[in-house]
Amino acid sequence: MRRLIYLLLALISAGVFVYYAWAGVQEWNRGGAAADALEEVYTGETKGKKIAQERYIKYYIKRVSYYRATFVYEVDGVTYQAKTDTGMEPWNEEEVHYDPANPAKSYVGQYAPQDDDSGTCFGVAVVALVIAIVCAAGVCGYF
Repeated sequence: MRRLIYLLLALISAGVFVYYAWAGVQEWNRGGAAADALEEVYTGETKGKKIAQERYIKYYIKRVSYYRATFVYEVDGVTYQAKTDTGMEPWNEEEVHYDPANPAKSYVGQYAPQDDDSGTCFGVAVVALVIAIVCAAGVCGYF
């Protein structure tokens, strides 16, 4: 009976692993496509000056510092602000890419931000894989 329970748990965990690994890849691709679309639309480029910055901490496996900064930039004599969240402390002057049709829409830095939840999906997939391996070991009679 114990081996049957281990087998059932191993199969469920393997199914969860496959689902979340697939979902993570799909989310990664979606985030990359969205970033590529931003780069195609935001073709205007200028320099922005940092006017404010705050540091905050995120906890993953270890403590990581992130920075939220505000930049000011000018297009055709009009001043705009752009905000960014980044894992690296931004310079006092950064590239600002903006939409020529609406200069208020912009992003700071060399690359468009890639917002996705693939890390969460991959994390769940790894945990499910470990559970599946432990349960498979139980089916084989290792404990």
